[in-house]
Amino acid sequence: MFHFKWMPVLKGQRFEQLSYGQKQAVNHFEFQHEITTKDLLFKNLLAYAELNKINVFDHVPLTFILNVDSPTYGSDFSKFAKSYELIQGVIDSKEPVDPKQHLALINNKLQQIRLSRERLAVTHCKPKIVDTHFAGKNIWILKPTGFNRGRGVAVFNSMEKLKGLIKYYSEENSDSSIFTNISKGDASEEVQSIIMSVKSRTFVIQKYIERPLLISDRKFDIRVWVLVTHEMRVYFFREGYIRTSSAAYSIDPEAIDKVDIHLTNNAVQKFSRLYGAFEDGNQLSFSAFQVLPAKCVELSRRKPCREAYCCAKKS
Repeated sequence: MFHFKWMPVLKGQRFEQLSYGQKQAVNHFEFQHEITTKDLLFKNLLAYAELNKINVFDHVPLTFILNVDSPTYGSDFSKFAKSYELIQGVIDSKEPVDPKQHLALINNKLQQIRLSRERLAVTHCKPKIVDTHFAGKNIWILKPTGFNRGRGVAVFNSMEKLKGLIKYYSEENSDSSIFTNISKGDASEEVQSIIMSVKSRTFVIQKYIERPLLISDRKFDIRVWVLVTHEMRVYFFREGYIRTSSAAYSIDPEAIDKVDIHLTNNAVQKFSRLYGAFEDGNQLSFSAFQVLPAKCVELSRRKPCREAYCCAKKS
């Protein structure tokens, strides 16, 4: 008999055997995969948004789910391909020249594509791309489901690369030449093994955020600790931290494969030549972030900042 059991993973825990007479707790919830795997998380966000009559794509990037083993894989892939080609067609057209007009035209055309084949009738979650997700490019991100630490995550801007990635991840002994350029830049060769180390049959494809908020021209993410009790009470720890990338942000074609630009995971960044050059361990506390000059935290611009790294350099 135990009171509390800490398990690195959920596998092996039989929740029906937990005692109701004496309280027993484990650090996992039954069916937690509904929110901890990328594909099911999106499906549940979609259902929640529909129930509450809001558009999920006002809050998350345009998303597609692909399951290589699903009988609908062909049609699901076709829906993504149509969206990709639609965007590319607008970009390649000579008119209009303003990216905002491009985006309006893209969103108008996206309305014609039905994204879901689920039983849930999608009436409020109309496909759209918000302003910060489009800077005149057609860039997307592929994420194998059920993995962490950036494993298998890749940014792409062509259908040829997407097909190569899916083939590599979903088939044994497949050609790895698709990763020829993946470790170029300031990241060492070791990072390539992280990206290539997974096999998956399910994927999430999302529109890449082409105009993210940056710290000194570099990408970042925010990490917080949350405790959810068995009574469904939620507690947020007051202090979290910010993880930064090592290299200046760019969506130029030659920068697409540079993982130390696009992936802020520590498991990836620690292999960068510039790891720790601007913050210890590429991390900032919330208090340190609060005192950064306003010019250091801004949306990405079309031209790189001449003062890149100036604000976050270690003294």
